[in-house]
Amino acid sequence: MSEQNVVEEPVDAVAVVDEAEREALEQAGIDPAAVENKECSYRTLLDAGVDESVAASLRRRFSLPWSFETDGDLDRRSSEVRGLGQREREWIAASADETWQAFEGARSRAVDTAFEEPSERPWPRPTPVTAVTGISPAKAERLADAGIVSAERLATIDAGEVADVLDLNVLHVRTWRHNARELLD
Repeated sequence: MSEQNVVEEPVDAVAVVDEAEREALEQAGIDPAAVENKECSYRTLLDAGVDESVAASLRRRFSLPWSFETDGDLDRRSSEVRGLGQREREWIAASADETWQAFEGARSRAVDTAFEEPSERPWPRPTPVTAVTGISPAKAERLADAGIVSAERLATIDAGEVADVLDLNVLHVRTWRHNARELLD
């Protein structure tokens, strides 16, 4: 039994027209660079005589547009595009009319948009910094000068920076930070 070597392309590799596709494109009179640069559509490939399976493969790999023109016949296009559900086909058919996106705001009545307050707060209230062991109201005021007003914030600070800004002993600030983390766990 022989093993086949499988070469996987990296996900971010640039798509390139392979040799067989290049030959099919050149036979149809299409420059392969036009496909790589997305200068032609799936419909252009088919109209030039490129085999449907080759054209479909190129369309998927290079994200080619279905067509550059709708010819005003979205019903036909919606029936040709594979993978659409019935509602999607109906939506495409309805969009063929120029008025399909017309706003009716002038004729519509106002909609009641009353905002309901949630019965519960979606997040917990912050824990006061004074709940942390070792933080007196006076120390809490000093920490508030640096924007630290909750145990949650105190638990995430850089102790060295806070000690420098507030001219405090870094060991005290580290202890407070540790106590805040213990409180919140």
